[in-house]
Amino acid sequence: MPLTISIAVSAVLAVLLVERLLANRRMSRDIRMQQEMNYELLKRVPDPGEGGSGQEGPLTPEQIAEAIRKEGYIPEIDTDLVRFKIQGENYFVQTDRLPLLFLIKGYNLDPADWDLDLLREAAHLMSDDLAMVKATVGDDGTTLSYFVAARDRNYESFRQNLSSYLGILEEGQRKLDEEYHRMEDEKEEADRADQPILPPLRSESKVLS
Repeated sequence: MPLTISIAVSAVLAVLLVERLLANRRMSRDIRMQQEMNYELLKRVPDPGEGGSGQEGPLTPEQIAEAIRKEGYIPEIDTDLVRFKIQGENYFVQTDRLPLLFLIKGYNLDPADWDLDLLREAAHLMSDDLAMVKATVGDDGTTLSYFVAARDRNYESFRQNLSSYLGILEEGQRKLDEEYHRMEDEKEEADRADQPILPPLRSESKVLS
């Protein structure tokens, strides 16, 4: 009897070991795929420049505003933020930790219009898939923000990289929308599959009198 128990335990341990090895292989494959996607995204961001345009010294909020103005937008400097709009949509550059900065695209949400659980899951999936852009949903479900974290040491660096940062934000938004609508469609299909199929109603033959 003890020998039988020992053999059973060994078999279970062997199965668990095989499952762990397979999981590790899948994880290694996923990490390689993630690194390749991250590399492709990072290639879109040019290396920071060394200056030389008359805007010398460390990057300042005023220089950020000037670079935004050069791109054709109207900046507004606020406490720790530079605000601007593109086609009516709100963008912010958080400047309280320069040369580290955050370029943010923000939306106000009506929670009644969204499945917030799906939206948070889509934000999580997008943030895992793409290296440089992340998304967060506010605790109360009334805000959605995309952001890129970057480090630009001077005006020329930020001006060269600004259009790339904006493109990365758009890529993050496209990916989140794609994930959200995919999960929404899957949920609707699952809900339909759970509904019982009712037999057709029988109509009694009417006799003309």
